[in-house]
Amino acid sequence: MIALPLSWPLEGRKVALIGAGVTLARKLNLVERTPAELLIYDIDHTAWPTADNLHGTSLILVAFEDRANAERGAALAHALKVPVNVVDQPDLSDFHIPAIIDRGSLSIGVATGGTAPVLARETRRKIEAAVPPSETHVAEFALKLSPHLREAFTNVDDRRRFWEHILTAPATTLARSGKIDEALTAALAEIKAPKPRTGVVHLVGAGPGDPELLTLKALRLLSEADVIVYDRLVGDAIMDLARRDSERFYVGKQRSNHSVPQDQIHALLVEQANLGKRVVRLKGGDPFVFGRGGEEVEALKAAGIEVHVTPGITAALGCAASAGVPLTHRDHAQSVTFITGHAKDGDAQHNDLQLDWAALSLAHHTLVIYMGVATAPRVCARLMEHGRAGATPALIIENGTRPDEVRTATQLNQLAATLAANPPKGPTLVIIGEVTALSHEHWLMTQQTIKVPA
Repeated sequence: MIALPLSWPLEGRKVALIGAGVTLARKLNLVERTPAELLIYDIDHTAWPTADNLHGTSLILVAFEDRANAERGAALAHALKVPVNVVDQPDLSDFHIPAIIDRGSLSIGVATGGTAPVLARETRRKIEAAVPPSETHVAEFALKLSPHLREAFTNVDDRRRFWEHILTAPATTLARSGKIDEALTAALAEIKAPKPRTGVVHLVGAGPGDPELLTLKALRLLSEADVIVYDRLVGDAIMDLARRDSERFYVGKQRSNHSVPQDQIHALLVEQANLGKRVVRLKGGDPFVFGRGGEEVEALKAAGIEVHVTPGITAALGCAASAGVPLTHRDHAQSVTFITGHAKDGDAQHNDLQLDWAALSLAHHTLVIYMGVATAPRVCARLMEHGRAGATPALIIENGTRPDEVRTATQLNQLAATLAANPPKGPTLVIIGEVTALSHEHWLMTQQTIKVPA
């Protein structure tokens, strides 16, 4: 952020407006809706204010079309050491006024740090469509309910949970229809009979990396979570969408380097849920596709913990779509198989016992390998031993769906050497099969790396 959005209480405070013409009128139309005491100086009809006139002001707003008057107003405010906003002159301003959505005591500001006010206004318009005018009644209801909650719940987390409950309860439906007193009565009745606080764990798929590929449910759960336990594959762009004050535990794994063993992750989830917290176990891709989600569900159920699963777009689907590779195609692939290059406890030898290499080696079959960089030589050798043509196209996708995505086209008999020559540093997926030749850019990519721009 280049600027920090703030909320400035104005009840019982003075705000001075210095300006002229339409520019002043527009700014006046905004601030006269606040409870501030307004001192208005229309320079077309009155003299400039003196320092004594402006004594005790909390803010000064300067609204002129011409630069000279704007500079004079800003200088006066700076001399008095009073924060000033100068309309359309961010370099003269101490703060910027965002584009505002006014819903009574609920106000939403959209700011660009003064750099692009039209963008802020357009964004405000989109948000206004999603926040109906009836939210003004809900804001009034919340204002009246707030002191009762502070008295009833001394614990911040308990208050937050009650708010989250009541805002989806019948009381808020009453408020939204304008029945504020009835809504308050219903809410106070629920305060007197609170439900016991119980913990819950949500296993949530974060998708392949692009935050816009999160599901709406995943986004909601991230905004509600008290605790987030997350993996290495979950990027900062996704974590930035989570509740700011959530407690966060990093339990990322890399090949031969498990920062937190799986049994300790189970214990952590159980411990946090037993504290009555809402826990989100956030996993890259989908929790049930090579994410050990099944093991975690078993451990949580054995401990008597309520657990829910929210699926995510698994890496195979997200990365293939990003690269323009159809995993199935009527002419080129009638089936697809996902395999992992890691066996239990990292035992790559174990793969020979688990995989049907003959079936995987059939032509017109797509094979997607998760976490397969280290085991690529073994996998490629097994496939060719069982009849898969060495010239079968293959595609390496590093950091799939992210701004720094890198794709490298090769073929089966050169795949291991290609990976060894340029070892990927980020999460990597390998697709083997005729369909990789259908990538929209494959004719550009043969034996070269393509960096996809943001």
